[in-house]
Amino acid sequence: MLFAKALEFIYDNIFLNILILILFIYFCVTTYKKSVKSRKYYRCPQCGESFRSEHMESKLCKVCGAELEEIKDENVNDKAV
Repeated sequence: MLFAKALEFIYDNIFLNILILILFIYFCVTTYKKSVKSRKYYRCPQCGESFRSEHMESKLCKVCGAELEEIKDENVNDKAV
């Protein structure tokens, strides 16, 4: 019963709806920026393939198994065939 009244209050109050929407958008933008910041770019010195990893560190090449070196260039092809 209390939950239903709380939902009715939120539904009826337009300013509260706007505040919730703004907080949701802020959360989404912050999460996206954090995700982009965690991306790391790697290139294999042996076969030349380039990779991107997110939220982790890659050590070996997916194609030839050689050790990877981290690069600052964001123009990578991470679809190894």
